[in-house]
Amino acid sequence: MAAFIAYILIVGLIIYFISRKGRPVFSQTSGALPNESQRKEPGFREGSREIWKQVYETASIDEARSIQTYLEKEGIDCILYEQGKKDIHGDLPKGVGVAVPSAAASRAQASISQMPV
Repeated sequence: MAAFIAYILIVGLIIYFISRKGRPVFSQTSGALPNESQRKEPGFREGSREIWKQVYETASIDEARSIQTYLEKEGIDCILYEQGKKDIHGDLPKGVGVAVPSAAASRAQASISQMPV
């Protein structure tokens, strides 16, 4: 009887370890190995291949930050960006853009138009 229980225990352990094969060894809460999602910028989801649209552009970084704060309070993910390309004279364009996921573009534009001044 003891040999039968030992046999069942060994088979159970083998099945358990085979099922755990594809899972990470360290949990995210332990902090032993930081994964990519912990290193990415807030607002970006891992595996997201969503297209973002520009909904606003301004020359003032302060105005862009206030719009970003307002949109985040409305529950809309958004990012600020500066253009990386140069104009015909080789100068960087002045301004900061506000972009949102394309699914939320119309909602973001409506929110910005109703934003208190």
